[in-house]
Amino acid sequence: MALNRMSSYRSISEKFKVEGLLSPCRIDVYCTERIKNLSRSQLKTGLKSLFVNSKKAKLSRNVQNGDIVELVWDNPVPEYAYPQKLPLNVIYEDENIIVINKKRGCVTHPAGGNWDKTLVNALNYYRLYDSQISDEFAEILNSFLITEDKLPILDKFPLDLYRMGIVHRLDKETSGLIITARNSKTEKLLKSFFKKRVVRKYYLAVLDGVPPKTKGRIKTSVFRSGSDRKKFRVSGDLSKGKAALSSYKVLKSNGNKSLVLFRIFTGRTHQIRLHAKFIGCPVLGDKVYGKKKDTPMMLHAYKIVIPYGSNSKKEFTAPIPNDFKQILIREALC
Repeated sequence: MALNRMSSYRSISEKFKVEGLLSPCRIDVYCTERIKNLSRSQLKTGLKSLFVNSKKAKLSRNVQNGDIVELVWDNPVPEYAYPQKLPLNVIYEDENIIVINKKRGCVTHPAGGNWDKTLVNALNYYRLYDSQISDEFAEILNSFLITEDKLPILDKFPLDLYRMGIVHRLDKETSGLIITARNSKTEKLLKSFFKKRVVRKYYLAVLDGVPPKTKGRIKTSVFRSGSDRKKFRVSGDLSKGKAALSSYKVLKSNGNKSLVLFRIFTGRTHQIRLHAKFIGCPVLGDKVYGKKKDTPMMLHAYKIVIPYGSNSKKEFTAPIPNDFKQILIREALC
């Protein structure tokens, strides 16, 4: 049974016009942001040819709005998130959902640069071999595994085969609760709950500093950084990007560090990390938006409440990791 079948190298070509830049940007950075499931390392390794405005170019070249890029590269990617036996902390499961307490350092789903050892790889193994509950997505996975000569026709599955069941995500260095679907009907329903913002999500964070108030709301815009496409920025000017709303409550402070409970009302990328920095207290251990310390990032998806059934709700909580506890003890924030 082929658990690790990868597609062969295949030549892929793209031709496009550079748009949306606030300032000139390296072409490898721009391409990997624009092209789904392509990392800079993959592009560098598999590059066959690169032309900008019909002239041969290097990946280090800067491009600007209006430039025409022609790119050919060999890109090996898996056909789907193949099952891998990895540690998986299942908080709850029934015939429709599996709730996971994700460990810090685990990527949620396969994408450019992280094609295996993700939460979805582990979840797919669990669906197939460990869970006692029947699962629609497990049946799809099994049809892949028993087809030795070729993969099933992908048009049969109108699903993202890297993210089956995933309806929301956590950053790699954030631990805590992720709710996943076991069938396409539930996946669609859960996505509608998140879109309508009827899911309540709470996070615990240790902040490097003390917020100006013991509780409050933070409303900003969030938009991608012009100098680093992998980072985001916030502003009090709500016309600049997408609106982001969080509330917070300081649970305990020692004068230098604070244990804070956040609730997010929108689901913007890096939202809590950006909002913590916005109020002058970055998340402890956040090496992108905070101080570059050896401490792991102290952000944990602690509680989530979802509509479930007729006029009812389900609430889940995830115990905080041991290293998070050690920081609380060390800083007298327990």
